[in-house]
Amino acid sequence: MIYREVQGHFYHINYRVAGEEETFVTVATTRPETLLGDTALCVHPDDRRYAHLIDRKIPIIADPYVDPEMGTGCLKIKNEKFVPKLAPL
Repeated sequence: MIYREVQGHFYHINYRVAGEEETFVTVATTRPETLLGDTALCVHPDDRRYAHLIDRKIPIIADPYVDPEMGTGCLKIKNEKFVPKLAPL
């Protein structure tokens, strides 16, 4: 993958936390069309905003690949085959 910065727009999507009616995790994405294929969310393991949500019904995993300063600091994962390819903790 070659990283190239381009001007785009972030769409903010709220994912409801299972078992908590009023709790949401907001993800900023430039690809809202992939929403229906999402299988997990990924956050940086040191990001305290999400620590209490890791390993819920919709997987919220921790990985240092995620930049806490980029967008909302929460990365959506479309293909569960990608999950094992994240950096080992």
